[in-house]
Amino acid sequence: MQFSKKRFPVLEIAKINLRHNAPLSIAVAVLLCLVTPLLIGTANLDRNSAAMPLEMFVSLVGVVLLTPIFQPEQNEEIDDLVSSKYCSTAKVHLIRTVYSAGIAALLICVFTVSMKLQSCDVTPVLALGAIADALFLGSMGMLTSALTGNTVIGYMPPLLYYALNIGMGPKLGSLYLFSMVTGSYTAKLWLFLAGLLMMAAALFYQRLRKRMA
Repeated sequence: MQFSKKRFPVLEIAKINLRHNAPLSIAVAVLLCLVTPLLIGTANLDRNSAAMPLEMFVSLVGVVLLTPIFQPEQNEEIDDLVSSKYCSTAKVHLIRTVYSAGIAALLICVFTVSMKLQSCDVTPVLALGAIADALFLGSMGMLTSALTGNTVIGYMPPLLYYALNIGMGPKLGSLYLFSMVTGSYTAKLWLFLAGLLMMAAALFYQRLRKRMA
């Protein structure tokens, strides 16, 4: 037992968190993917048109999956319980972040394949671009949740930024969420990098706040 503790049972912690903390978020993310074809056509689309459902709808799975990363510990009783374990809370948060980002990427890839089967001109680049959007929006919610200590508030900035993109369009430049619709892909790299930075900042701040508590 001591040996397993020292080795840090990543898979076991991931399984426990998936079973107890993630089902609702995963269910909502899957539902979003299932509803998207009902809201917008996903068959026989050219490349630019095929980007629209991925960027404007499916990428929102990032908000659904990443924003609640810190939610369990926002309950003081659960926070005390997790803190009493041999595995640090920071490592638990990191594991949640990795599997949540992975599930978001998997859902986007599955949706992309389904579009391909419907004779859409989709490519791996479109899937990667949608993943960049998902990580950017999700990490924005994750960082807000960490800074405010409130998951509900965490959902607001990514949704407001999403609405801002609809209103301002390409004027947002390198941080424009829907650039693939116009045939431009450069912004996705910046969104991906910004997403990783916000994710790291959220994890760092949560760890720092825990140490100072």
